[in-house]
Amino acid sequence: MERNLSLDILKICLAIFVVFLHTGFFYDISKEISFLLVHGLFRIAVPTFLLITGYYFFLITTKDKFFKWLSRVIILFLIWNIFYLPLWYDSKLPMVLFNAFNGYFVLWYLSGTAIAGCMLFLLKEVKSKYLIISSLLIYIAGWLIQEIGNLHIFSGVIDTLLNFTPLHRNFFFICFPFLTLGFLLHKHQAYVNKFNINGRIISLCLIVLIIESYLNYTFIGQKEGLDQLLILFFFVPVLFLYVLKLEIKGKNKDLASLSTAIFLIHPLFLFLFKDYINKQQITLFSFIVLSVSVLAGLFLVYINKRLKYIL
Repeated sequence: MERNLSLDILKICLAIFVVFLHTGFFYDISKEISFLLVHGLFRIAVPTFLLITGYYFFLITTKDKFFKWLSRVIILFLIWNIFYLPLWYDSKLPMVLFNAFNGYFVLWYLSGTAIAGCMLFLLKEVKSKYLIISSLLIYIAGWLIQEIGNLHIFSGVIDTLLNFTPLHRNFFFICFPFLTLGFLLHKHQAYVNKFNINGRIISLCLIVLIIESYLNYTFIGQKEGLDQLLILFFFVPVLFLYVLKLEIKGKNKDLASLSTAIFLIHPLFLFLFKDYINKQQITLFSFIVLSVSVLAGLFLVYINKRLKYIL
């Protein structure tokens, strides 16, 4: 079956972004530039992954196809959550239960995708204008929760709750909006294809992204995380459509599998190497984690061809 390898190449870039995001890339060289990368450029990764998933989710037209897709995501979640069990299981029952259902570290993406996919399948017959408006409003609501938390307007328990990342980075405020965007792009691809998205538009969106990140850095806080930036709701679809039209054709899906493998395995090396690298070696640490993750990812791609279900 022929594939659009341009999207697979994009996925590899996004997986690298995720690794560098979690390692705090460039922090030892420039805290300001690191913030603009970690809480700016690299934040396109997860929303773009979700949008790509939503784009192909449009092809899930029957209950049988949906349950096959859902079981695939759940199995992947369970395999990797069990794999990381030694890293997240402790004596505190609330945290154990949270990780068991939400997933360890990056695995929130899988649990969130599964739940958001259920929502989208139930709502897929709703008129597109209502889906797009509701997705935008939901995303803005999640962004507001994040920004109010980062501003520390409240104190005590409320401030603690607002700064609990999973409150706004979850299936509802991130996964559902971007899955829906991808779904709608496929549904209306005949109309969408009329838009001429070029490098200048991509550059403009990128500039706005960096400006938004810089404004947060300057006026809100240099240590406050940014999972949601407003521009992502517009930039991610534009980036996706630009790459989609490049149409590099091929049949091998190894690049797509490798991107998944890097995404899923890199937390292991973050944990294993974290005590051996100091704050003056963050960039080196980033490249070490990436290199080992790629090597391990290649091995996982090889194993997956025989065992299936691990990627």
